[in-house]
Amino acid sequence: MTLSAPSEAQVSPAVHKSLGLNALLDQVRGDRSYSILDLGPALQGNVRFWSQYSCRLQIQDFHRGYREWKAAAAPEQASEEAAFSALLPFSDDTVFDIILAWDLFNYFDLRQLEALIRRLSRCCRPGTRLFALVSDLPNVPASPMIFKIVNREQLISEIAGTETRPCPRHQPRDIARLMAGFNDSKSFLLRHGIREYVFAFK
Repeated sequence: MTLSAPSEAQVSPAVHKSLGLNALLDQVRGDRSYSILDLGPALQGNVRFWSQYSCRLQIQDFHRGYREWKAAAAPEQASEEAAFSALLPFSDDTVFDIILAWDLFNYFDLRQLEALIRRLSRCCRPGTRLFALVSDLPNVPASPMIFKIVNREQLISEIAGTETRPCPRHQPRDIARLMAGFNDSKSFLLRHGIREYVFAFK
């Protein structure tokens, strides 16, 4: 695996306390191994953080891959179902214990998210946990933020560039419907208009 930072200049780094990350890790024990899917970019610090646990880490820079796939796909192929199958080409026996979706929910509408969750659910088993951050602000950065794990209670978030886009502002009831195959184990409303979710697959 080759680690590379995104090419855009990073601005506005901020450290915040992550109750959701702490809750996600609350049940991670040192006496078993874990399979983890990170849907963000490959970051050396995050790889180093997970290396303290017995785990197999798979990284898919999902949003960047999705943009590139949409730009290259022929119109008759440009469906989300086809994109998600191509970008997440896991075998039928692939399962993950932890999925890090970060703030991807802010960059897809509910129809797209429904297709994405269906694809991810095929890689879940009872108890698989999914971590997501959903914004209630009018606008979000033009591209997903970069999240660096400091420790189990702190994240550094970085924004690439200064451009913004309208936020879909998915409501908790829509998220609950979307994640019907999961239990809403934990949710935390942070001060800066972000709600952290930790879902557990039923």
